[in-house]
Amino acid sequence: MSSTERPKFLRTEKEVAQLRDLHPELIEVDAFSRQLKELFFIENNSFIGTPKKEAFSTPDFKEFLSSKEDKFVQVYFPWLNTLVKTVDADDYFKLKTNRNQDLITAKEQLVLRDYKVAALGMSVGSNVAFVLTQAGISNEIILADFDELDTTNLNRILAGVHEVGTNKTIVAAHHIYEDNPFAQVTLLQEGINEKNLEELIKEGKIDCILEEIDDMPFKIHARLIAMKYKIPVVMVTDNGDGVVLHIERYDLGHDKIWGKPHSYYEKKLAGGPMTKEKAGEIIMNDIVGGVHRVDPCMLASVKRVIARELVSWSQLGSSAILGAVIVTYAIKEIALGKGTKKDIRTWISPEQVEKGNHSTS
Repeated sequence: MSSTERPKFLRTEKEVAQLRDLHPELIEVDAFSRQLKELFFIENNSFIGTPKKEAFSTPDFKEFLSSKEDKFVQVYFPWLNTLVKTVDADDYFKLKTNRNQDLITAKEQLVLRDYKVAALGMSVGSNVAFVLTQAGISNEIILADFDELDTTNLNRILAGVHEVGTNKTIVAAHHIYEDNPFAQVTLLQEGINEKNLEELIKEGKIDCILEEIDDMPFKIHARLIAMKYKIPVVMVTDNGDGVVLHIERYDLGHDKIWGKPHSYYEKKLAGGPMTKEKAGEIIMNDIVGGVHRVDPCMLASVKRVIARELVSWSQLGSSAILGAVIVTYAIKEIALGKGTKKDIRTWISPEQVEKGNHSTS
């Protein structure tokens, strides 16, 4: 990952001065002074409830400021031409995750931070990666996709028109870094294949696979590799306004792919090239669970794609965000050891609310 794709940390005033000379139109933001005010209440519980103006006029606050005055870093975001003065990594993590408590305990947050996810495919995957890291999950994250952002992607990918033509992993990484400059993002801009996936697992860089790749043979091979190394795989598939969630707990000894013996798919791979028709059948029957489970409007769009009336099947940004929320919850539960079912396929749709599938009191 080049210096233009990740933030740069400036350690000395000389480095800051050189940056200012090099970029006369540099934008500078001081987040540090405001962060210290937030941090004061977090680290000094006795002042919780005290009016801010009163608390900030106390000797305790002045002493606190003195103890923290050198604990900052200057972070330069090249793609924004912006320099941010912020608290260091430890204090940033404390601030960033404070409002998660006690939905996520402090102890759990440390476990989640160190849980390493590989997000493969940056359509729905980019949304999931951001929501994961925003929640303080997977501080070390791998993003893989060879594709570049197009304007037609903007209905479901968190990006802007100024990023069109940029590799999707870079777009996703920028959003993650802007949320947490201390994140450690590995980009696979050439995409992922069986060889480098297996190497990354062997190197201990992957605890969980988020699989959102379009290529059907790879989807199958990835699960065979995950099965071999006992790595859980999570996948979400958009289905109209809803999504279909798959959780395959190969870490718990699961030995099937989408509910069928892996030998079934090995035969599929050995039976000649994987045509679009064959892949479509697998998606329709095995992944979504049958034509009756497919959103009627989405099914109509597939027919129009086949008739060459549409460029590609329909996808909604709201479904991509829904998928990101659902997958983040699933991965959180897996990382914390709370999930015990080896194989889950579930259909989630906003229509459940409309149909009254909720309780009132």
